[in-house]
Amino acid sequence: MTSTAVAARVYAALGQAFAAHAGPLLDPLVDVLAAPLDDSDQRLQLTAAGWARAFDLNQSPDPAWIGRLLGTAVPAGLTADQDRAFIIGRAYWKRGTPAAIVAAIKPLLGGQQTVTLVERDGSPWRLTVRVYASEVLPGVTVDDIAAAAATQKPVGIILTAQISAAATFAHLKAEHGPTFTAEAAAFPTFEAEMTHIPEEGTIA
Repeated sequence: MTSTAVAARVYAALGQAFAAHAGPLLDPLVDVLAAPLDDSDQRLQLTAAGWARAFDLNQSPDPAWIGRLLGTAVPAGLTADQDRAFIIGRAYWKRGTPAAIVAAIKPLLGGQQTVTLVERDGSPWRLTVRVYASEVLPGVTVDDIAAAAATQKPVGIILTAQISAAATFAHLKAEHGPTFTAEAAAFPTFEAEMTHIPEEGTIA
């Protein structure tokens, strides 16, 4: 039996008489010849709305390709679902803005997806993007964060990415008290709070 939809259609089009005359080697021959066409065939199958799957963001096997058609570079290393979320977020409509940079990074994060932008970090042309290590998805590196942010940064800006081990505000609130009085007692200075590393076992 043929193994793909394309191969099955080719085999059927050859007709029963041809298949009977060709013998048992016809199936594997058709499979081998039709295999390179299967990916394109899947992309061209029509959806219920009448669109080819290649142009349907919800069903396309390659949503990043749709992103390129819309004029945006989807960050590398994302899953298909993350590609879709990035495109739906329409960050490319706001390219160059802080909101667009944050939106580009968020698909690489879990939890609260906290992104901090430090503008004019040392000079008017420097921008630092900082995320929390506890929220970075498995396998994502600081280079991935920088590359995602770079797709949206203004031309001429020197961008630096950082993955910080410091705690989020939600962590500090949960572990050190729900009030500012409790926070102040645990961390007498702002620097102490900013550089606090989550206690072992308090963040999944």
